[in-house]
Amino acid sequence: MSNIDWSQMITKAMKDAKAASELLARTQTEIARLRRNADDTIAPLQDAVDLDEATDAEVALLKEWKRYRVALNRLPDQEGYPTDIDWPAPPA
Repeated sequence: MSNIDWSQMITKAMKDAKAASELLARTQTEIARLRRNADDTIAPLQDAVDLDEATDAEVALLKEWKRYRVALNRLPDQEGYPTDIDWPAPPA
């Protein structure tokens, strides 16, 4: 007769919880990556504005990138996060 160590049993609920945790981690990593890209793009545009050297196009582009960054920050507030996300498109 074999002894079963029930403490080693992995249930469907445990697998689902692990998958949900991994999805959340991947989503947070992707948001952080997109934020870094936005931050890197915003910095020189903001410098130009701060120095009163920005063109009208740069000012407009800065606002678009800031809107995008705000949208990224609000992703966790979306209904269905992190499984169903309406990802914002970066400025062109």
